Amino acid sequence: MDHLRRLVGLSGVLSYLAVPAALAAQVSGGVGFYGSIENADPITRTLGGMSLSVGTPYLGIRGSGGIGISSLASPGTVTSQNPSNLVWATNADLLLGPVNAGLGEGFMPYSFVGLGMESSARPVQFTDAIRTWGYGGGLQLALGHVLSVSGEARWRRLAAAATVADSQFVRGVEYRVGIGLHFGGGHSRAAAYPRRTSSAPPSAPRPTRTSRTTWPVSTSSASGAARRVVPAAEQYIGVPYRYGGTSPRSGFDCSGFVQYVYGLQGVDLPRTSRQMAGAGVGVEPSTRAMAVGDLMLFTQGGRISHVAIYAGNGRFIHSSSSGHGVRYDDLGTNRGRWFLEHLVAARRVAGDGRILVNAFAGGAIAFDRLDPPDSAPPPDR
Repeated sequence: MDHLRRLVGLSGVLSYLAVPAALAAQVSGGVGFYGSIENADPITRTLGGMSLSVGTPYLGIRGSGGIGISSLASPGTVTSQNPSNLVWATNADLLLGPVNAGLGEGFMPYSFVGLGMESSARPVQFTDAIRTWGYGGGLQLALGHVLSVSGEARWRRLAAAATVADSQFVRGVEYRVGIGLHFGGGHSRAAAYPRRTSSAPPSAPRPTRTSRTTWPVSTSSASGAARRVVPAAEQYIGVPYRYGGTSPRSGFDCSGFVQYVYGLQGVDLPRTSRQMAGAGVGVEPSTRAMAVGDLMLFTQGGRISHVAIYAGNGRFIHSSSSGHGVRYDDLGTNRGRWFLEHLVAARRVAGDGRILVNAFAGGAIAFDRLDPPDSAPPPDR
């Protein structure tokens, strides 16, 4: 039990290091269920267990524990009095990678290192513990807004001098597959986001920055902003639509909203949708070509007059007069088909490792008037 107390204490220390107060608003976590197998002839260990993770989008901690059985291909190779087939293992890991809440599209790699304890392959006493350390990596795949599947490999090493129990330490690779449920993480790295509702608009002031990014920008700074902009935009779902609005306190129009949330990432965009149509790099305006964070431009009355931010999987987030404010819409719905029919262009904050096209090369697109309300059908009740 002393070993268990030390492991719990270690988890607390890692949590303090991984989640400083300045990043508290980004904290997210998840609950996972997994099965694992270690095979180091002649010993095979098969376990099932549960894990809990918490941290920021890129750095966190995870505690896990499992119980299972071991089998020996040659039972005579390990001798003990009244051995048991029942085995267990626990781990406290420091995680590097997007294994917390706020899931993205496609496979997301991660790595980890940590300490652990496990029983011997054929324990005489269930509480006998072998102290270990390990490292490894894996891949996580999002299945919707909060669900994921993952696979990983772990290499274990002894963390203390060998004992009799340690002679039955399994030195092979542990392979683990699991399913996870994720929560929290308002500012996490994400492409598929749960819709939130809000009875009152947030009143977060626009942060001040010592340096900002204006067009043209390098791909390194701009692509990072594109990845972060949708989770930032999501925090303002429910803010009402207001013609000419540029603030969450009073409301947004479509381009005021896009300019505001990209501004939070340190990128200055032009004011209107028509001006934004000259920013960045052009991409095909289709779901197969657009990436998360791309600007979607819509025409109405023969001119570009509406802009939204693509969020992946056919969804986009925008401030819509017909939708009564900031909301998600889906191109696959009846309402979304109106937007699909009026989608005429898409612009990417960064593209293909090139320096971005200057939005104002050859003369700026002059400001003429603010974007008008859209004429999309109202959302289904």
